[in-house]
Amino acid sequence: MTRGIRVVVAAVVCGIVAAGSAACGGGAVNTSGGNTGAEMARLWGLLRRETGRLPEGFSARTRDGWMPPFQARNRDCRLVLDMAGGHPPRREPGARVAVTYPGDGLGELAGVTLASYAGEDARRHFDEITRAMNACRVVRSPAAGKGTSFKVSGLELDAVGGDVRARRLRGRLNGYPYEMHVVFALTGQTLVSLVHAGVHRVDAERTVRFARFLIERAASPGPDRPREAEGNARGRAPAGPSRPPRSERA
Repeated sequence: MTRGIRVVVAAVVCGIVAAGSAACGGGAVNTSGGNTGAEMARLWGLLRRETGRLPEGFSARTRDGWMPPFQARNRDCRLVLDMAGGHPPRREPGARVAVTYPGDGLGELAGVTLASYAGEDARRHFDEITRAMNACRVVRSPAAGKGTSFKVSGLELDAVGGDVRARRLRGRLNGYPYEMHVVFALTGQTLVSLVHAGVHRVDAERTVRFARFLIERAASPGPDRPREAEGNARGRAPAGPSRPPRSERA
């Protein structure tokens, strides 16, 4: 494929995906949840620390969080995509951050969501996702004649380790060849989701490297955690980095 054709295809597919995601345009980090204190600061720190160590081929210039480019017809498949986009059907997380890292492949992106839950909600969500992923075999758009259909298959991420579930979605998005790797990982009370997507084919090794990158950081307490715990114990507001500038808030 010549460079000119690649640019045209990327622009067309980017426009298609942009209908359900801001990953192709400019934007900032999305945040939500009632707890905007220490835990929100921790999640922000996990995404912002060591951005120079991102897997090769991905830009640290983050954009808006990934959203499904279509609504899946099947309930289980719809749950998987919605959760990957950081929108659980219930038990909203106390803190959530979502960003997209552009890749250097054709239409490539890595959509990341970190969600922190209270109590056992993280485990319940992870178990619910596991059941839905096992039941989701084919993902189709409910709109007839749109040319959107994906076959779901397993995606081995043994090298990542831990509580990880992953699937490969390969097919067509509005008639264009497209592939998505959907990964969920549970680390303590933090649920990590990754969508590595692109036109035609997506490199599974890059998915493994990005998933490992995220899980390692989610498992880290962060430099401010000891001070936060001390502040909470004394009834003071937890210490942590200041909130992001207004221009970067959702």
